[in-house]
Amino acid sequence: MLSTTQESSIRAATAADAPMIREIMDRDWGGEPLVVRCKNFYPTQLPGFLAFDHHRLTGFLFYTLGKAEIEIIAFECYEKFRGLGTRLLDQLKVVAEAHGVRRLFLMTHNDNLDALRFYQKRGFHLCGIHLNSMEAVRKLKPAIALIGDYGIPMRDEIDLEMILSAGI
Repeated sequence: MLSTTQESSIRAATAADAPMIREIMDRDWGGEPLVVRCKNFYPTQLPGFLAFDHHRLTGFLFYTLGKAEIEIIAFECYEKFRGLGTRLLDQLKVVAEAHGVRRLFLMTHNDNLDALRFYQKRGFHLCGIHLNSMEAVRKLKPAIALIGDYGIPMRDEIDLEMILSAGI
């Protein structure tokens, strides 16, 4: 177990979790692969963390690990405003430190106002915007909705990054 409080625990995802992860991706994320900047990613095959509250999944974070950076591919908390997202992000920082990684980054969509708020409050900066990029993404994955959160048209991909200090 990586992190535990009285009400919840976080652990590394394993190959045995793949069926559950696939079911979640099918139900909530339009299925695998996830398409980020026109590249396919399969959370069932990525390293990540799962959060549980008394054996009930409450969140997850999947990522790719490069030589100098970690990219967050899928990040979800089902119960907001309880600190779980911050705890999952803290677990990722532990991985970054163990691998000497100084940059965390991710992409979200222009409609994902909750994510934009969450990341910026935790020290991420906007570092790129890909205008109208969702047109190309939908050619690879037509099931992606035209309208997203809060009735906002999903048009653009927004990049965010956090540069970690040398000593994290």
